[in-house]
Amino acid sequence: MRKLFLSALAFAAMASAVTLTSCSDDDNGDGGNGGGNGGGGQAGQTVQLGGRLTESLTLDASNQYILSGALIVPEGMTLTIPAGTTVRAQQGFGNYVLVERGGKIMANGTADKPVVFTANSDNATSGFWGGLIINGRAPISGAAAGTEGLTEINNDYRYGGTDAADNSGVLSYVELHYTGARNTADIEHNGLTLNAVGSGTQISNIYITEGADDAIEFFGGSVNVSNLLAVNCDDDMFDFTQGYTGTLANCYGIWESSFTSTEEDPRGVEADGNLDGNGPDHIGQSDFRIENMTIVNNASAQAMQDAIKIRRGATAHITNALVSGSGEIQNVIDLTDGKGGAGSATEISLTVAAANVSDSQVKADGQYDGVRIESGRTGCPTGIFGWTGYEFAGGSETPVQKEENLPTLITGDLTLDPAVQYYIDGPVVVAEGGRLTIPAGMTVKARQGFGSYLLVERGGQIFAQGTAEAPVTFTADNPTATRGYWGGLIINGRAPISGATAGTEGLTEINNDYRYGGTDAADNSGTLTYVRILYSGARNTADIEHNGLTLNAVGSGTTISNICIANGADDAIEFFGGSVNVSNLLAVDCDDDMFDFTQGYTGTLSNCYGRWTASFTSTEEDPRGVEADGNLDGNGPDHIGQSDFRIENMTIDNASTAQAMQDAIKIRRGATAHITNALVMGSGEIQNVIDLTDGRGGAGAATEISLTVAAANVSDSQVKADGQYDGVRIESGRTGCPTDIFGWTGIAL
Repeated sequence: MRKLFLSALAFAAMASAVTLTSCSDDDNGDGGNGGGNGGGGQAGQTVQLGGRLTESLTLDASNQYILSGALIVPEGMTLTIPAGTTVRAQQGFGNYVLVERGGKIMANGTADKPVVFTANSDNATSGFWGGLIINGRAPISGAAAGTEGLTEINNDYRYGGTDAADNSGVLSYVELHYTGARNTADIEHNGLTLNAVGSGTQISNIYITEGADDAIEFFGGSVNVSNLLAVNCDDDMFDFTQGYTGTLANCYGIWESSFTSTEEDPRGVEADGNLDGNGPDHIGQSDFRIENMTIVNNASAQAMQDAIKIRRGATAHITNALVSGSGEIQNVIDLTDGKGGAGSATEISLTVAAANVSDSQVKADGQYDGVRIESGRTGCPTGIFGWTGYEFAGGSETPVQKEENLPTLITGDLTLDPAVQYYIDGPVVVAEGGRLTIPAGMTVKARQGFGSYLLVERGGQIFAQGTAEAPVTFTADNPTATRGYWGGLIINGRAPISGATAGTEGLTEINNDYRYGGTDAADNSGTLTYVRILYSGARNTADIEHNGLTLNAVGSGTTISNICIANGADDAIEFFGGSVNVSNLLAVDCDDDMFDFTQGYTGTLSNCYGRWTASFTSTEEDPRGVEADGNLDGNGPDHIGQSDFRIENMTIDNASTAQAMQDAIKIRRGATAHITNALVMGSGEIQNVIDLTDGRGGAGAATEISLTVAAANVSDSQVKADGQYDGVRIESGRTGCPTDIFGWTGIAL
């Protein structure tokens, strides 16, 4: 293995302290067994990390990093780890990353490119290497203000102080696997150890798996952590001690069926007010919040000591907690301890849905002041963890107490109950004046068939207001469903459509009894945000079939953003006139067109990404990326109000090995399209990139398209280059739709 000589400007000062040894890909040295990415050295190198920084260090995501010792980030230094970087640790207690007080770590992953810390072995198990430790200057409990603590795994490093807003950097979309190496029974690493870390530090979207000792432990401090998934960690899922005062929000801990622990008393939550219960009179006892927490024990052989243990002066405020699973839980809640019980202000709202827990173990209302055992607590939504690739058994995000069919006709206000599993079993219609509200995190399942759909009439409204962490999902009731299993979602409005006269009405394709259209361009049919529509598009005949999302004369007063439509028959989305604006739309493996416009649509579709994956095939004759008509089926070339719409930031990606795309962009029959920043890409065949002609009339003369073609299987003759159509510019540099806006969907792009 040859040495890589680092530039004096960037690395001379640190070379004496930090190992940065690299080999190129064609070396025969032992550095080639590491995966991942990093920085220091030339791109594409394998780099050994370890030692104490004497200068800030930025890793390079194109490199491979091997952690072969303790990597220390001292005061005044910053370790920057870009998205997509992987650091692989060699085996041993002494291999860890520690950020000292005054040092910073900036691990800024993304949903599609997380930062990963893992073992340098394909056969690793829990406790393979150390973990990640961050030391800050925030307060901890102690005999006096400003008390300092000694880092458990190495007493040379102190933590604590008086700066509650201390900033130790950023951890975002970070994975930690196989951590928790042990020195003795009392000295062992956690996955993520936060020692007096201040609230100025940002920690969110963390995934910790197969770790020895605790997944995460807070030793004092005031940092807030959100969106944490802990899987099969040996001791406690979430551990708090020594005066912690922050908030842990959206946390999910799970033991799988095969899990066993080496610890005597593994728990879901363990919380002490002071360190080891030895400072009951110390100032600054733990007083913290947990919001939206799920604890699951599915282990067939491992009993959980306590789901929630609050003791030794700690005060916990726990809201919307859920304890579930098929494994044994000896105590659901225990607020007592030989060194002192929980603080008197402790309050917990909890639903128990665990199968192997008796009533005597629940510690029900009245046994502890402030504890409420009640139905309806949904815990942590699982949708926020799509980026991890972890598959939750059953896929349910809420505890289901009962099942109900949605009513066939909704005439007043109906808000769905998160504790109920609702089904679409036949047509469900929100009538004029009706209002359907679907809370974040809910999943509505549809029975099989063309007649199972949800339709919002003119004057009705739907409010499906999910979040990135807890989207609303419409899907099939069968986990083996395929495209076209059920109908889909149809919204009818009073906005204008093309026609012989103003105020023309149309008939809903799948049921002509329902009309759409009118003269109110600002009509408001409600809100769809962070919504998934899966396995829709059921067919009656070749000419009568559902789309994923059908928007019939929907007005601009309607809010539609952050939509994912996947594995649908017919089109992903179709606009029949109207003026609604739609943003942040992902369409994956839908049978016909990705984005379809007709009958006088005049709004804007922005940030839209259509993809066919490698295995995709279509049952349609002419599947396209964009298909746009000015009027319905080309039968009204002289109608007023022809389609004149905008598409901004669009990607069309055909990666299919078996399916040719008829046209990436087809504008015809009097439609005028203004398409900016479009990208056509992928390895699959595309017969025509752009076609503005049709037997029933071509595109409107004002059509304009700016496009980059990066598709591998497209010849120059298929591109329809500049000059062939007025207003079309084939040029480099068009980036299309950003992909990071779709991290919430869990679909890799």
